Amino acid sequence: MRILVTLAIFIGGCASVPLKSTVSQINRDVLILSILIQDHLRQTEGRDITLTELLQADTLDRISKSFDKMELKSRGGYISVYYKFSASRDLKGIELSDKEKERTNSFRWTEKVLKNQYDGEIQFDYGERFYRVRKIIINRPAT
Repeated sequence: MRILVTLAIFIGGCASVPLKSTVSQINRDVLILSILIQDHLRQTEGRDITLTELLQADTLDRISKSFDKMELKSRGGYISVYYKFSASRDLKGIELSDKEKERTNSFRWTEKVLKNQYDGEIQFDYGERFYRVRKIIINRPAT
């Protein structure tokens, strides 16, 4: 009986891994955006940011055509950054460095219907927690 329970836990744990990796593989530009925002928040201690500033910080020019709009909003307990994808978004050719893969390994992904005009949201803890990425939310079209 113990073997069956252990096997069920092991199989259940393995089944959840591909979903996260699939979502993050498709949205590498969102991963890069979240790293750029996190670095900017840490350097400026939470000062407001613009998409232009972030695109200039992307020295490898990997996300310059991926996003049209971005908005930062302070919430109770966290900071939300909403983003809108560009029509010229190109998912091919975006590679993450080993350091970036390591940083994004612990990011939590969620899909839900957002009630605004944005394609997704990235949530960050406030400065006392070093602007850690709490969650990345991808907009799921309403059915």
